[in-house]
Amino acid sequence: MSLVAELKRRNVFRVGAAYAIVGWLLVEVASVILPTFKTPEWVMQAFTLLVILGFPLALIFAWAFELTPEGIKREADVDRAESITHLTGRKLDFAIIGLLLAAVVFLVFEAYILESESELVPSPVGPVSVPVEPVPNGEPTAREKSIAVLPLANRSANEEDAFFVDGIHDDILAQVSKISALKVISRTSVMEYRNTTKNLKTIGQELGVATVLEGGVQRAGDRVRINVQLIDAKTDEHLWADTYDRRLTAANIFSIQTEIAAAIANALRATLATEGRELLNTVPTENMAALEAYFRGKQSMAKRSVAALAEAIDDFNRAIELDPRFALAYVGLADSYQLQSEYSGLAVEEALAKAQAATDKALALDDRLAEAYTSLGGIEHARNNYEAAEAAFRRALELNPNYVTAYHWY
Repeated sequence: MSLVAELKRRNVFRVGAAYAIVGWLLVEVASVILPTFKTPEWVMQAFTLLVILGFPLALIFAWAFELTPEGIKREADVDRAESITHLTGRKLDFAIIGLLLAAVVFLVFEAYILESESELVPSPVGPVSVPVEPVPNGEPTAREKSIAVLPLANRSANEEDAFFVDGIHDDILAQVSKISALKVISRTSVMEYRNTTKNLKTIGQELGVATVLEGGVQRAGDRVRINVQLIDAKTDEHLWADTYDRRLTAANIFSIQTEIAAAIANALRATLATEGRELLNTVPTENMAALEAYFRGKQSMAKRSVAALAEAIDDFNRAIELDPRFALAYVGLADSYQLQSEYSGLAVEEALAKAQAATDKALALDDRLAEAYTSLGGIEHARNNYEAAEAAFRRALELNPNYVTAYHWY
């Protein structure tokens, strides 16, 4: 008898399938329940590891032992003529079917019940703002003026709109970071909470912020709907919420982002300086196709691979072709060229020359662009011009005190 046939006879495959389903269900249920009791993250990690380690043990047990009318016996001690593995196999088949049904029920429950409870239900009439409650003890403390902007959920029917949703998230984060009175957590730090099962209180504690912004984007035809809500991470209470349902244009996208940033500043009593208001009201491009190309370029650039960086350069060039005055697209192009020297083997001097040209163009279009000065700082640093690099980074931080990328490279 072949090994595969013997594995089938001893129901090893069936036991493996049943264990895999049970293990998955246990991990999924634990991921929902454990955060409710505020258990440390290592508990979930240890539990998952134990479930994984149990899989080979279950296969070994199924091979070495057999279920008989007298109980569990070693397979070697069972007479083949008296073996009932075929009956046990039938029972396991029914068990697997039952477990699969349980898994489907859980998936439906998780997708439609748990998720719906965590989402802000959009108003059928239009935007509805939650009034900001007065702060009883006066001005918020420094920690209370801190925020994490979590990745937005893609609520569009088309999964390919994920790049668009990520682009909206990046821009909202960029707009909020222009509020100098706020401590804003970086994109890198918040991206690990995409599709997380952790509650907002836990996220707030881990990131050291008092408030969390979450929401979603739905794109359908020539319309876009953006739902956002600002949550007090300590009490899980809504500080502010809004739904923006407008025609899909670049001007409307930037207008929504500006309104969100201003509303957050108001909710957290964060004073907006005149320069900050001017930065918030800046419209980088009014060309929707250029904006989408820019979003694609940003997502490709973040992957840091040879092919992705080439795609990013194509996307940024496409954005520039559609709107030659789109300064941020030149910044993306400059950063992609610099990254190519590290990840794609492009000669350093050639990369820096191309990056310099793109940065110069960006600054010629907008000399208050913190992103452009950060790119310039990177170029000067690569050329060992440290004083010029420091001056560029300092200028970037003067323009945007919350720009994490500038802090990182500086």
